[in-house]
Amino acid sequence: MQAMEEEISNQILDLPRFASQLREKRLPNLEESSLVFAGSGDSYAAAVFAQELSHREAVASDPYELLTNVQRVRGKNLIIVSVGGRTRTNIKLARKAKGIAAKRIAITANQESPLARECDETLQLWYRNAGILTSGTVSFTTSLLACVSILGNLPRIVQAKAALTEIASLAANLRRTTVGSFLFTGSGVSYALSIYGAAKINEVLGTKAESIYPEELGHAKLFTIDKKRDVIVCISSGRDKAMKTHELLREHGFRSSILVLPKGHLVNSSLKIAIHLQRLALSLARRKRIKECAFLTDKRRLKLSNRMIY
Repeated sequence: MQAMEEEISNQILDLPRFASQLREKRLPNLEESSLVFAGSGDSYAAAVFAQELSHREAVASDPYELLTNVQRVRGKNLIIVSVGGRTRTNIKLARKAKGIAAKRIAITANQESPLARECDETLQLWYRNAGILTSGTVSFTTSLLACVSILGNLPRIVQAKAALTEIASLAANLRRTTVGSFLFTGSGVSYALSIYGAAKINEVLGTKAESIYPEELGHAKLFTIDKKRDVIVCISSGRDKAMKTHELLREHGFRSSILVLPKGHLVNSSLKIAIHLQRLALSLARRKRIKECAFLTDKRRLKLSNRMIY
């Protein structure tokens, strides 16, 4: 948990610094409709964020699904997001897309990785890490900024300090949460953040967590939620479907909490929510006296996970 906390704190300096590096690169202006983002895990959440920020002019896809129908990237610019650059399916996708995609761009922290070597260009992530494996925090937020920079929507000033110094009320509201599962919901970029929030609960607490669009929640999923044990986290941009969903759920006795994107540049607002979600997982882990991320404690499953990914 100490390593995760260190990397969360690193974002105060690392995100503005990385944003400055991205501005200096002066990336070519690519049409949003020509962009296809692919990634898995946290990187998929970053890809979906790019899709939603572009108002779906750009497209996000699971890399394997894209691999099975690679003609979808014909004449497009394929951006593959992978922090380590070693995910087997990403490498196969880059290889198979050669001569089909107009350009293959890797977003990765390792410019010497197999993915980087396979692609035409590499946009290298820069951040400090704690030196040991932990749940992805600054790796996600820098990936998000890299995707945003390709869209040409990088804020003039990237703000991360406020998100770390303000007290998040959400964790306090969930003080008594000891059992049950989590459901994150939101529309647009909030849906991408919901995917990320669910992943942090999975990795850090080892607790079931899912993400869903607010419109879908009222259908079959509603009938699976335990009113007393399960927690719904609605991420809202204001008076939207997520907010209305939260109000209805609370009215009918469900354990729903709300996270509202603050006013300002949408990217900065989203970074703030992402950091809140990181701190939520960390805070709940400490209250449960968890000393190490759940995904690291089950060695057999971790070995299986590595076999499935690499």
